[in-house]
Amino acid sequence: MPEQMISVSEFVAATSEDLSSPTTSTFASRITHCKNSVCALEESLEADQTILQRMKKHVKAVHLSGLTHVENKEHFLEALENFGNSQLSQNNHEISTGFLNLAVFTREVTALLKNLIQNLNNIVSFPLDNMLKGELKEGKLDLKKQFERAWKDYETKVAKLEKEKRERAKQAGYIRTEIAPGEIAEEMEKERRVFQLQMCEYLLKAREMRMKQGPDLLQSLIKFFHAQHNFFQDGLRAAENLNPFIEKLASTVHLLRHAHDEEMKQVTQIRDSLRGILQVENKVENMNRKNSGNRYSIHQPQGNKLYGTEKSGFLSKKSDGIRRVWQKRKCGVKYGYLTISHSTINRPPVKLSLLTCQVRPNVEEKKCFDLVTHNRTYHFQAEDEQDCLVWMSVLQNSKDEALSNAFKGDHGSAAENSLQELNKAVIAEVRQMAGNEGCCDCGAPDPSWLSTNLGILTCIECSGIHRELGVHYSRIQSLTLDVLSTSELLLAISIGNGRFNEVMEAELPSNSPVKPTVTSDMTARKEYIVAKYVERKYVRKPSAPEPHRLYDAIVKRDLMALVQVCAEGKDLTQPLTLPEGQNIGETALHLAVRLADRISLPLVDFIIQNG
Repeated sequence: MPEQMISVSEFVAATSEDLSSPTTSTFASRITHCKNSVCALEESLEADQTILQRMKKHVKAVHLSGLTHVENKEHFLEALENFGNSQLSQNNHEISTGFLNLAVFTREVTALLKNLIQNLNNIVSFPLDNMLKGELKEGKLDLKKQFERAWKDYETKVAKLEKEKRERAKQAGYIRTEIAPGEIAEEMEKERRVFQLQMCEYLLKAREMRMKQGPDLLQSLIKFFHAQHNFFQDGLRAAENLNPFIEKLASTVHLLRHAHDEEMKQVTQIRDSLRGILQVENKVENMNRKNSGNRYSIHQPQGNKLYGTEKSGFLSKKSDGIRRVWQKRKCGVKYGYLTISHSTINRPPVKLSLLTCQVRPNVEEKKCFDLVTHNRTYHFQAEDEQDCLVWMSVLQNSKDEALSNAFKGDHGSAAENSLQELNKAVIAEVRQMAGNEGCCDCGAPDPSWLSTNLGILTCIECSGIHRELGVHYSRIQSLTLDVLSTSELLLAISIGNGRFNEVMEAELPSNSPVKPTVTSDMTARKEYIVAKYVERKYVRKPSAPEPHRLYDAIVKRDLMALVQVCAEGKDLTQPLTLPEGQNIGETALHLAVRLADRISLPLVDFIIQNG
């Protein structure tokens, strides 16, 4: 059975009754209830104290981490300012303005954050610390002890009086088991009044603590809420003030990058032209003038042609271990390669391409020579000087032969040139496709940026927003700046802007003000592109679900039907459903590959890039 307790109002009523009529009062029967109530209240206050201690600890941690964050932000904006000034000194005015304005914004936000962290300490942490460490807690403990002492005094006096009355009754010849409270009410009045006083003192202190822990703490948190509200409002105002500049800066950065890419393209073309004019030997010779010692050098001694290009036998090779001892190894030279056998028979021999090696004589040891590769130098020792000369001649002759064979014919270059011509022809065809004369999103003329996974062309401004969406939505490449493979042009030659927009803009009214134009700003472009590609807002959806349409599109090799199903949000990685409703446990990619023929290759590519 749960212990009975007394509320504050009940205690006030019982005490008032006892004061007005001590002999008929029932307060004595409520003393145990008062004790139970104080114990329960004490437990509750202690539990709250524990929670508040944890709260204080975490608030202090937030305060310290906030100060550290503010300090790091100040160092960061200092670096921004220094870098902006450095760009200014290099006459990069547009870049410098961007860094310096962002530094000003960061300084403003950092000052707001610093003020918020200080408010956290002043409004929440400091009062909380005072509440937990102040005299209030000590006063409550003293009052609890005084209350317990008054209760013990009362119980002791009651027990003593009841014992005396039982003794008197026994002497008079009868037995009393119970003593009515009214019989000892007068004699216990002083003890009751002391108990009631201590109860009042404890309740007042407890109520005071409840006020500190409840309404007063809430009031502090409300003040801190207003501080946070002001922080976010001021930060939002600062961001809104900077936003027009950021929009303009984003466009400027995109144009600067485009100009940089064009410049790099021109430099690359000049570099390639110079490479074709200059002879390889002279170029490498100039580079090797800066290198000496054991590094690779183009200055190669000519081998004696009488010794041929092939040889096998034994050479001593210096080991790479700590002892670096000479170990005899079987070696062979043939077809431009040197093979070095291991001491362990079951290990395959080392095979070195002599085209990437250099033979160097050892000036100190006449019967030794070195073979320098791109990442290691091998030290060899022949039986005598003549044998060393033969090995070096054969190695050099074999290398010269391999080099001569490599330069015979120019089939690789011809194939490469043929592939480049093919790509140019495909790109020209792509530009002539329906709808490709203008940007797929804003209609700007002569778009030169290709989304390889969608097969569409966009202008430079819209391509920047495509890049922001991420490669899982659109993978942007330049038709003029990037070297595109034929596979990257496969979807472009198969889809095009006109057919693509028939799907993605089916629900967009003609001449709709939502669709951006050449003169639209970046904000309008971004809102439209997000709605079109991410939300797929303008795609015509079927009135009823048709889960078998993806299966039908692949079987019929219908690429645009596949684009339509994908635009409707169909997951291309899930198992396919037959027209009869049966799940065949096969994905779209598996089926497309299994049924692949010459005309279904674009379907496979679209599934791979968008699945």
